[in-house]
This record gives sequence, structure tokens and C-alpha cells, in this order.
Amino acid sequence: MLAKKSTRRSLNRIDNTSTQESVSATPRIMVIAKRMPAPGTPLVAPYASHEKATRDSCAPQGKLALEFGIPDEHIQQGNHGIATCRSYGLLGNQFQFRDSFAGRSLPSADLSLMVALSISLRDAILQNFGPFQLDEEARSLRLRGAPQKIQPRVFDLLAYLVRNAGRVVPKDELMDALWPDLTVTEASLQRAVSLARRALAAGGLANSIRSFVKHGYRFGIDDPGLGQIAPTKASDDLEISAARDLAIQRDWAGAAERFDAISRTRELDPGDLDLWALAVECCGRPVAAIPILSRAVAAHMRIGQSVRAARAAITLAKIHLERGAADAAIGWLERGGQLLTGLSDSGTMGYLLWMKSRLATFGGRPKEALELASKAFELAEQTDDQGLRALTLVYKGFYNLSLGRVNEGSEQQNHAAAIALSSQVDPITGSLVYCNILWSCRTFADWPRARQWSEGFESWCEASFAESPGACGLHRAEIVGAQRTLGEALANIEAAIPKLADEEAWSLGDGYRVRGDIHAMIGDLSQAKSDYAMAYSIGWDAEPGNAVLLFETGDVEAALAALNRALQGLSWFHLQRRGLLLVNAARLAALGGRPELAASFLAEIDAFPERWPQPAVRAMIAETRAALLPADDPQAMQLRLLARQLWTSAGVEYHAARLRIDLARRFFDMGDVSGGTSELAAAERTAARIGSPRLMSMAASLAPSPIPAHGKQRGESEFLMISSSGT
Repeated sequence: MLAKKSTRRSLNRIDNTSTQESVSATPRIMVIAKRMPAPGTPLVAPYASHEKATRDSCAPQGKLALEFGIPDEHIQQGNHGIATCRSYGLLGNQFQFRDSFAGRSLPSADLSLMVALSISLRDAILQNFGPFQLDEEARSLRLRGAPQKIQPRVFDLLAYLVRNAGRVVPKDELMDALWPDLTVTEASLQRAVSLARRALAAGGLANSIRSFVKHGYRFGIDDPGLGQIAPTKASDDLEISAARDLAIQRDWAGAAERFDAISRTRELDPGDLDLWALAVECCGRPVAAIPILSRAVAAHMRIGQSVRAARAAITLAKIHLERGAADAAIGWLERGGQLLTGLSDSGTMGYLLWMKSRLATFGGRPKEALELASKAFELAEQTDDQGLRALTLVYKGFYNLSLGRVNEGSEQQNHAAAIALSSQVDPITGSLVYCNILWSCRTFADWPRARQWSEGFESWCEASFAESPGACGLHRAEIVGAQRTLGEALANIEAAIPKLADEEAWSLGDGYRVRGDIHAMIGDLSQAKSDYAMAYSIGWDAEPGNAVLLFETGDVEAALAALNRALQGLSWFHLQRRGLLLVNAARLAALGGRPELAASFLAEIDAFPERWPQPAVRAMIAETRAALLPADDPQAMQLRLLARQLWTSAGVEYHAARLRIDLARRFFDMGDVSGGTSELAAAERTAARIGSPRLMSMAASLAPSPIPAHGKQRGESEFLMISSSGT
């Protein structure tokens, strides 16, 4: 096994000297010793005023806290609060906060540090899953209240995986976290995983840690429950009991069939109507659940259960929105709000505000959406509904991402998934959490993160649904197209599009966009053009793929105009894809002989570098900068080599091979036959592996030749116009 050397730097402990230096540098910031408050004591309302926001953190020598008096207007988005605390030695390796916000870029007169952590301390250090409770502060693992023996390193591994529940955590990441500044082999990690599984086996959860070959490990309890619609009392009716049992066993088709048969002979209780509707949704037929839920609303109202009726009405709003019927969604949402008038139910009101946030973001009002999701999360925190907590928090992260708060949004999404995948949420809630994260990964072209979550989503779908939803195939298709084979990606999207058309019409346009990108990479440009046109015809934006195709056919102005229109969009889709749109616009402008326009697009990217950390976006930035330099400038070649490395690190094989072919041509034109041959051979292997006739044709057209005596280098225009859509 290869040894893994961690690159994490050593942390400096805070001592009296460093404390005094901090205080003298800025009197408004103090480091003070303080006792921990009682477990469960809220410190400050989430993300409230940062002035004098006090948070406790733990170090081996004792308890430390920071008290800040930094004006809000000086605070900008920055690194994770956890990372900031660690860099100043404020946080011991055995303790982490699950939800944090950090700011930096303060005036030079201030110490460049501000951390405001919105947590309840007890929540930060306790994790409950199945029959286990993991207490990070006490460093204990309990099974039904009884302490379990577990080695310290195995405990650290389990804590890390549970905090990242649902995601396939890469092996390198785990080794960095568990053995900082040490050289270890994969055998050490495998041994720790084996011992962690053994510890969980006592509670029947040995299979909750799953291995992904050549990738990493995932913790997840893929054992969805029934959420808030679980029956609260037993039924004397044997047929009803049998139908309920089928639902509990996740035999969704059997449960739906049994409830349907019963309903033909007598009226079902309102709760059983709710359960029947869930079973039908989990069969991949949410539209078929609409009449059942409509009956449930009326049935709950007849017996005075306004809260349950409101929840069913909100679920109807969700289904209608996802099938593209916004007016019907608004109508049912208003009905749900009316039913809650004068009532105090934090959970259902949180569910209502969450749904309102979705309507707001579809209406191009991301700030309003974030405010609504934040209020929904505050209400969810007052309940014991883990599914609602996860749902509201993941959307809060989604909206923060749309507004450019990348670190905060990603951390909130990760935390939400950890809540959902370490508890028995219902299948619909779990899939909404996963889908939300995967949408963000795809729109940001964050392919390494996308792969980590998509593999987890596939496991969840297999365990949760009788029929995988169309969204699962949509996500998988684009991710597979970016990181695996194009034939497999095309098969996935072909299977997903009919499902999207029937049940999730709001995202059907993205299905056509993804299929267009896949066809473009394969080399079927005519079909790609047709797919992009279909996406536009149903109200979806097909950029940047459509613009790249226009550019390749010689219509530079139309390509730039299409991207400019997309950059004016205010929907979450446009906002989250802004980095990808900007860098494509910059690249096409540079290749199209518009250097000033290209520079203007790059200027916005350079102004907010923290928003575009994704390797795929950075690769395209490097390509653009290379295109703006003279062909014989050595830095241009360095930038192209950097771009190839970034595409490779992102795992996007098509674009890595595309760039290798361009590099091969340039090496041949320089007379470097050896360098060109190496790049070309690597590109040909990749093209064959991923199944791209387009790349294979491009590679076959190349052959070593001397440097041309005059004019443009041979074949330059052909290779400059190859697609680079980020997928």
C-alpha cells in the first residue's frame, strides 16, 4: 500500500503571550477563560448580531472563549469557523462544532478573525443513531445507555463518519483527519474501519459503514422510517394492519395496492390516507398521490385535525410545484396557511415556511427564500422532527450557495445530510436532502463533491424506493458524463427524461440540457442542438452548452449574447451557475478575438475568488488566461498544463483529454515530438475508455510535423473551438 503523508500544518496553542498580543493588536477582541455553560444552553440565536457574540470552545488545557465586538459591516464571507478555530489553536482535535460561520477581510486595524458559531453545545457533541449515542465531549459510545469499549482512533473515525453521514468520504480525507502530520498506510485505515464495524455490530449496524472501492467509506442508516405520518395507534382491522406493516417494511407497491383495495370497500382513516399517499410517492408516482392527499385533507378536517390537514395540503403544494403546476401549488399552500391560522404547531409551520421558500426561489427572490428557510429552521429546532430539521437546513444552505456564500452553504448542507442519514427520516425527505445537495454540486460544477454524494444517493434510493425517481437518474447522468463513461451517462438520462416528464416536469428542461451536453461530448452535434432547443422551448436555460455549440459553428456574437442573457437570470439555477457562465463567456470572448470583453468577465471572477474554488472552474480560468496571451508566450503553455492538471484532479476525463489533444498539437508544432506523442497517447486512451468518437476523431487527425514557416500554427482554429462546458 502507498503511504499517505498528511500535509496538514501543525497548530499553535494559544498561550499567555499570544493572548496578550491579540488583545493589544485590537482592544475590541479578547481571549478569555470561561466555564462551559450547562448542556443544552443556547448561546446566541443562530447568526444573530455578531457584536459581542460569545462562543465556547474546548482545548486540552481548559475551556476558552472568544468575545468579539466587530461591527457587522466589516464582516464578509470566509473560511469555516472550525478551520479558523483550529488555526488559532482554539479547538482540540477531539471536539468540533457542526454548524459555523466565519468572516474575514476586516480593516487592517483589526485582527483578521471573527467567528460566530450558531449552535447548541450539547447538539454539537452528541450524535444519536439507531440504538447508539456518540458523545464527542466525553469521548464515549453508548449502546442503549450502556458504555461500549472503543479505541481512541476508532472513536475518532466513527465520529468523523457520523458527522459526514450520507457522503462517501475519500480515504485521503479520512487519513488526514485521523493521522495529522503522520505517515500511515491504507492498512491502518482499513483496520480502524473494521474495528468500527465490530463496535456497531453489537447494535445491528455493522453494515452502516459501507466501502466504495478505490474511493472511500460512507456512514448511513439506509433504513428510512415513516416520519410524521407513522401510525400512532394500532388498528383492530386486520387488513389495515397488514397494509401498515407492508409500508413499515418498505414494500411500497404492496402497501399501495392493499390500501387501494381497502378503500374500494370502506372509508380509510385520515392517517391511513396519508400513509397510502406516501406509499404511492415511493413507487415513483407522486402525481397519483394527489387525489389521495386531497381526500386526506378533507378527512382530517372532518374530525377537527387542522394541523394534520395543513400538513397534507402543504405536501400537495410540493407535488404540484414539482410537476410544474405553480398555480395549484400556491393554492394548496394558501389552504395550508389558512388551516394553521390561530394554531401553534412549530413543525407544521416550519414545513409551510420551507415550502414558501421554494416558491420564492422559483420566483427569482433568493434573499426572501433564505429568510423564509431560516425561520423554518428555527421552528424545526423547537421540535423533535429530525427530518424537518434536515430539510430546512439543507435548503438554507442551498440559498446561501445561490447568494455566493459557498463555505457557509456547503457546511449547512453537509450538516443537514448528517442529520437525515443518521436518523430514520422518511424516503421523500431523505431524497429531497440528497437532491438539494446534488443540484448544488452540479450547478457549481463541483464534480469531486458530486461523486461523493451521488454514490450515497444511489444507496439511499435502492433502500428507500420501489422505483427510483427521475431526479436520481438526472443527477447520475450528468455526474457519470463528467467522471465515467458517456454511453452510461446517455442511458441514464434516456431513462430519466420520461420519468421527469410524468412526475417532475419542473426539471425536465435540465434533462434535455444534460442530454445535449452528453451528445456534444460524444460528437452528435445535431442531436445536441435539438436537445438544447427543446430545453429552451419548455422554459429552461441550456447554457453554457448551447453557447459553446453556437461558437463552434462560427456564430461568436450569438454565443456571447446567449451567455449574457443567462447572466441576467435571477433564479437559483442562474445564480449557482454564475461562475460557470462567467468563465465560459470569458473563454469564448478570448477565443473569439474579444480580449477586453474577456477581461471584464474575468474581473468579476477575480473579485470573488472564494465563490469559485471548484477545480473545473479554475481549469477554465487557466485556459482563458492562456488564450489571452501570445501563442509563443511560455506562460500560456504553463497555464494550459495547469488547466490539464485541474481537469484531471476534478475527475472530468473528457475535458482533460480534450486539453491533452490541444497540448499535443502545440508540442508537435514546437517540434517536441516526444511531448506531443505522450499527450496524444494519453488522450486516445481516455477517449476510448469514456466512449467519445469526437475525441477519437480529433486525436486521429494529429501527426507530428515541423513548425510552420508562416502564419497561424497548423490546426489552431479547430482545436480552439472545442467545447468546454464544464460537464
